[in-house]
Amino acid sequence: MSFTALLKLGRGLRTSLSVLPSLKLTWETSLSPQASSTRIFQKLLDKGNEQQIDDLLTDNGILLAVPKKKVSHQKKRQKLYGPGRKQLQMIHHLNRCPSCGHFKRANTLCMHCVGEIRHIWKAHTVKETSQPIQELELSELDKRVLYPGKKETEYTKN
Repeated sequence: MSFTALLKLGRGLRTSLSVLPSLKLTWETSLSPQASSTRIFQKLLDKGNEQQIDDLLTDNGILLAVPKKKVSHQKKRQKLYGPGRKQLQMIHHLNRCPSCGHFKRANTLCMHCVGEIRHIWKAHTVKETSQPIQELELSELDKRVLYPGKKETEYTKN
């Protein structure tokens, strides 16, 4: 392209942009949420500044797409597991645990055996304390002084 062709193209763009502000939009302004955005849009078109037209299309927020509501659980699942490689994949590397016989993934621990070990470990390490240590060391006289209105019932005796 020659320099003169670029100048002609630039003049043509300027004339086409100068026509844009003279366009009138015929939107109904009966609905209040749309009325305010329509007035703003109309004012921006009436001013006739090229920079404002660029701003109108880029960063003022009128024409930008924004989600209006939270995506439902069902829609999330459909999108996540629906098409192509996003679907749930079958696990082909399953083996049986040699000690208990439950199914487990290859090269991992059996979750049933891990649960059994945790249960046994907790049973041996947890000490049951019926009363706090301070209460065990108190004599009857100390208990009467500390708890003057306390009376033993059949339930607490057993």
